[in-house]
Amino acid sequence: MWHIAWYNLYRDKARFITAVVGLVFAVVLMAVQASIFLGALHNSSLLAEQMSGDLWIVPYKASNADFSVPMPGHRRYQALGVPGVERTGRMVVGFSVLRFPSGRQEPVIVVGTDTEHRWLPIDSDLIRAKTAEGRGVVLDRRESVRFGDHGVPLATGSRAEMNAHRVFIADYASGMASFTPTPYVFTSYEAALDFTRLDQDYTIFVMVKCDPGVDVLAVRHELARRIPDVEVLTKAEFAERCWSYWVMGTGMGYSLGLMAVLALIVGMTIVGQTFVTGVLVKLPEYGILKALGFRNRFVAGTIVAQGVIVALIGYVLGCAGSLLISKFAGTGGTAVTMLMPPALFMVLLPLTLVMCVASSLIAAWRVFRLAPAEVFR
Repeated sequence: MWHIAWYNLYRDKARFITAVVGLVFAVVLMAVQASIFLGALHNSSLLAEQMSGDLWIVPYKASNADFSVPMPGHRRYQALGVPGVERTGRMVVGFSVLRFPSGRQEPVIVVGTDTEHRWLPIDSDLIRAKTAEGRGVVLDRRESVRFGDHGVPLATGSRAEMNAHRVFIADYASGMASFTPTPYVFTSYEAALDFTRLDQDYTIFVMVKCDPGVDVLAVRHELARRIPDVEVLTKAEFAERCWSYWVMGTGMGYSLGLMAVLALIVGMTIVGQTFVTGVLVKLPEYGILKALGFRNRFVAGTIVAQGVIVALIGYVLGCAGSLLISKFAGTGGTAVTMLMPPALFMVLLPLTLVMCVASSLIAAWRVFRLAPAEVFR
C-alpha cells in the first residue's frame, strides 16, 4: 500500500509538488500566526511577569501595567506594616518623549523602580547612575536598531533628553521589549518622577515581596483589608489581566485566531483539490484494483497513505520555513516578537496529519462510488 502510494506521487510530480507547496504555505502561516500570538501574550504582560516580587498593589480596576492612574506613595509603607511582607517597592509607569541631539524625537513609556532591590531584570546600578552626562537609562536591545542612524545601532553612552533632563544610554537589556509600538525606557523611581512629571508623593504601582515560606494569599488578603481603594493581585492574576486587555480586549487575539483558521482552510483546499484531481485522473487504475478484488479499505488506505506522505514532507519543510522566519523576525527595530516553543510544533504535527488525511478521504469518496465494471466501458 505504501509502495503504491509513493509510486503514484512520484509519477505525478507536478501534483505532488503542488500539494507539498500548498501544505508548506499553510503550516508556515499557522506557525507564524500562533508564534505572533504567543509573543503578544508574553510582551503584553511583560512587566507583570518579570517583577521579582510576589504581589502587586494596583489602583482599583487597573487594566494593564503600561498605563494607570497614580495612587499615594505611602501605600508602600502601609504594606510594609503587614506581617509576612519582606520588602516593598514603587513603580512609576508613564509617557514621555526621548529627544536626541540630532533633533529626532520618540514617544516612550518610562518605567522607573526603586533601586535598593532589583525588581526587574535590569541592573540597578545602571539605572541608579547619575553623572555629568545625566541619568542612566536602559532600553531593550532591539531598540538600538530602531533608534540607530542609517543602519548603525545606537551605541551605549549616547546622550538624549527627556522632559528637559539629560539622560544617557547606560546599557541594553534582552527580552524587555514593549508590546505596543512605544518602547520602554527603564530608569530609577526618582528619575521616572522627573521624566513623567509625576508628583513625588505618588506612585503608579507598589510591588510586594513576601517572607520565604509565608502564605502569599493570606498576606494578600491582609493587604487588601488594610489598604483602601486598591486591588492586591498575584503576579499571575495581574499578568492575565494585562494580556486579556491587550490581546483579547483589543480584538488582536481574535484576528490572529481567524488568520490561523483561514490558513487551515487554505491548506485543506489546496491539498484536497490536488488529491481529488489526482484521483480523477487515476480512476481507471483504481477501478482495475477493485476489479482484481481489492476492497475499498485498501484503495482508501493507499490514498490516505499519499496524504500522510505529503503531510510529513510538508510539515518538515513548513517548520523549517517557520523557524527561519522567526530567526530574522527580531532583527528589525520595529519587528514583532515571535515565540516558537517546541509545544507549538507538537500541536502542528497532528493538525497537519488530520488536515491531509481529511483531504485524502474526501478524494477517496469518489473511488468508493466507483463500480469495477466501469473501467471496462
